[in-house]
Amino acid sequence: MKKIRLILPTCFCILIIFASHDASAKLPILETSGDGIFGAMNWQPDALNSDSEAIGNYEVVVAPDTFNPTIGQLTHIQFKVYNYNQGYYRDKLNYAEMGVNHFTMGVRVYHNDILMDEFLPQYHDGSSWNTNYTFTKSGNYVLKVDLYDVDKNNNVVTYIFNISVSNEFGPIFAYIIIAAVAAFATVVIWMRLVMMKKKPQT
Repeated sequence: MKKIRLILPTCFCILIIFASHDASAKLPILETSGDGIFGAMNWQPDALNSDSEAIGNYEVVVAPDTFNPTIGQLTHIQFKVYNYNQGYYRDKLNYAEMGVNHFTMGVRVYHNDILMDEFLPQYHDGSSWNTNYTFTKSGNYVLKVDLYDVDKNNNVVTYIFNISVSNEFGPIFAYIIIAAVAAFATVVIWMRLVMMKKKPQT
């Protein structure tokens, strides 16, 4: 029983840590993600949250600050542009990429094929730029990223990305379920071990 009393509070503390961090990371008044029990941190995009698409000689990467943004909360989004090079024979095994020096990009935000917002084309130095956006509806959003002046003919190439947006408390409920399953599994395994130890030897 003493072990159970220790295991359950531990799982509950882990749940509180993840839930409070997720909630504090999404407060619009903080204007930053990661401001909470872990202290003030400058957000950096997570590779697991990013999505990329290569068309022609360029690759565009979109990285929101969370894998599953929620409605009504400020979301940081980073856009990166790379020169896409697959080698002389376009061999994927000879893959290399390098960030561009500058680019012009515009972004259109769609929800259910309806244009919700638009970031007009802007010139950016370097290979990336960041913006903040608040999703107002749950479901699938489509980001149509327009990359301008990609060749001598000043053509525009559109990269398409999907971002799933959940209800405000979706991630917290997910943490609750994960913590509950982990606690239940831990208790079952511990009880099984205790029963095996108490099993009389023949």
